[in-house]
Formats: sequence, structure tokens, C-alpha cells
Amino acid sequence: MTDNLIVSHDAPFYFTKILILRRKQHMFKKKLAIFALAVALSAGSAVSAFADTSNSLAIENCGAYLFEWRPVDCGDGMAFAILVGGNTIQESDVILNRGYDYAYTFDPMNYSRPWGTAPDLVNVDGKWGIPENWSSMPEGAQPTLQIVLKTNYKTLNTDKRYVNVVHLPSNVNSSTLPAEVRKYLINVDTSDAGAYNDTVTPGWQKEADGSEKYLKPDGTYVSNGWLQLDDKKYYMDENGVKLKDTITPDGFYVNSDGEKVSYMPGWYKDGDYWRYIQKNGYYMANSWYQDTDGKYYYFNMGAVMAVNTTTPDGYYVDENGVWDGNASTATANQKNLGPGVDKGWEPIDKGWKFKQEDGTYLTNAWRQDSNGKWYYLNEDGWMLKDANTPDGYHVGADGVYDGPAVTEETAE
Repeated sequence: MTDNLIVSHDAPFYFTKILILRRKQHMFKKKLAIFALAVALSAGSAVSAFADTSNSLAIENCGAYLFEWRPVDCGDGMAFAILVGGNTIQESDVILNRGYDYAYTFDPMNYSRPWGTAPDLVNVDGKWGIPENWSSMPEGAQPTLQIVLKTNYKTLNTDKRYVNVVHLPSNVNSSTLPAEVRKYLINVDTSDAGAYNDTVTPGWQKEADGSEKYLKPDGTYVSNGWLQLDDKKYYMDENGVKLKDTITPDGFYVNSDGEKVSYMPGWYKDGDYWRYIQKNGYYMANSWYQDTDGKYYYFNMGAVMAVNTTTPDGYYVDENGVWDGNASTATANQKNLGPGVDKGWEPIDKGWKFKQEDGTYLTNAWRQDSNGKWYYLNEDGWMLKDANTPDGYHVGADGVYDGPAVTEETAE
């Protein structure tokens, strides 16, 4: 065991199998505080030494509704809307999000009230004046009515959010607009303007292989950096795929949902003690852990790795915390929680066996799993596959009972 470990794991049966990545101890900037039992089971607070310097895009729902419809957030605190059926907007037409945690308000002391007529949406050389086209249009070509909101939401470095509003000229039929323009439409009579007809809504898109991407309002995917959605952060790789259960290129751990967390799973040296932070952020406590080298370690009720002692289930661990390989000294009527003695299915070499509570393997018997499927264990404890059982039944290639024994006649 070394000082520097980061882990990812799956848990097929009794002991979690861990994939360890090595890392320098200085990645943790501060020690965890001393804690009692309740705290021992709480989330860890190990901190990575890497700075969050990669590309980043912040997306949050617009903090106001216009005529009961929410403008499209374009990222980094700017939203955009195209009014249909009218060209004026008043304060009464704006419904602010006044949530308990993140409230949005007007700031009339610092910003003039912009209420009145919204300028028309322009078309310059075939390009409509929507945000994704602004950089390729002459500066100032698309004027807007800009509503400034103030918020206590800390997603961005500023407390201001901007909603830019324009009006669809009356001589333009909204149904003829391309999808990238229609998505911004808001009817002033609060009816559906057909903004999303035949369009792809910005947001999470699930691919055929199960991976996830995030479509921006401009029709491109967030890639090669961090995406912040409200108070959560996700890392999108160079192909725009959300990373999950791994370490990002800039050194942060993202959990199984892809969310950036404040801890780093793995071994952690806390003064003179060793602890182990699991992927869910909790310290391992009152349980065994098997390292990738096959060695077993026991963590006590205080979430500290035990050394030079006998564990509650009767196993001895040496000065390095490693189980010495000997059998438990616990009495037979005690529940055995130690290495290799939990009951259940075990993959051994290329086959399967079923270990019982007394540590012996089930033989010459059927076993039903939690899904109701039946398997047969032969005289040596091996699960039969694609074979007839001694009592006249047949199991398939996956070992599951599938009917009467197969004979030459039935095989034909």
C-alpha cells in the first residue's frame, strides 16, 4: 500500500473490486478534521491541488419569464427572446424567479427601466440577428431591448443577468424561419408560438451508446471543458461526451452521474491513521476492503484502518493493516464478515461456485438467485453450463435452468 491512491470500482459480489490510480499525496491540501462515529460515516473533504482552469461554460435557466414563456439562456448570463404578435414589453409582462435560494430582482437604482418598444429582428446578408450570428455581423447591427436582472446566484463572477429582447417584424412569417431562429420565439398573447416545432431543444442529448452530450442554443455541443448547469458542474471531453466516474484532465473527480464533487476517492493519510474515501464520498467504516493486489484491509467504527489487531469477526491484520491470510478465530455461531467468507456467488477461474455461511461451497444442489433463476452446482461445487443435471433437467449456456434434460431425440 502506498501513500497515494485514487480509485474507481464496481461491486459484483461481496467485496468491492477497486481500480487504483496512483497520485501524489500533496493533491490533498488539508487534513480532515477529527470526528466521531457519526462524522466518520459522513462525506470526505479531501481537496485536489489542481486549479479549475479548463474551458468552462455556465448555463442556467433564465431568471425571468416574458409573457409566461422563458427566454432561451445562451450561456454566461445572457438570454435572448424574439417577441411575436407585439413589439412592446412592460414590467408587468415579466415574471421574476424569486426562489428562496436564488432570487432574481430588478435594480432600478443602477439600471434604467427599459420598458417600451423592442427593436425589430434584422437580417443582414441572409443572417438573422440571433446571438450565434452576432460575431459575424457588423457591430451594433442588431439592437436589443435589454433587461438587467440582479441575483444572489453565485454561478458566475457577476450578480447581473441580461435578457435581450427583439421583435419579429410583422412582414415575416414565423413558420418560414429556420429552426435556429424559431427556438427564440415568444408570443405576447402567451400562446405557443411554435418555437420548438421541428427543432432540437437545447440541453442534454442521449446518444445511442448511452453517452450524454449537451446541446447549446447555437446548435453546437459543449466540449473539451466544464459545463456548469445551475449549481452543478460536468466535464465534457473533446467529443462533447460527459465524463463519469473518473478523473478529469485537470485533476477533479466526477461521480457516476458526471457531477464534479469536492472529494477525491481513495486512500487518505490522516495524521498517523489511514482512511479510505469511497466514490460516494463516505469513509469506509466497519467493513473490509480488498485492494487491487488482492490484500484485505479492515476499517473500524471510526473509519480508521485497523493494524496489529484482531477484527470483530475474528481475523488478524498485521502492522500494515493487511489480513494475514489465516482463518477467523470467531466462534461458529458468530456472523463471519471477513475476507472470502461471506456467502454468495464467487467467480473462480473460469467458473462459478456458491459459498455458504459456514464457508463451504454448495454441492449437488440447486440454487435460486434473487431474480428467481435456478442454477445447479455439481459434486465439486461448480455451476453447470449447457448440460444435463443428475436429476434430469437441463441448464443453458448461462447456467440457468431451461427445461427437461436434453436427449438425442429431443436434440433433434
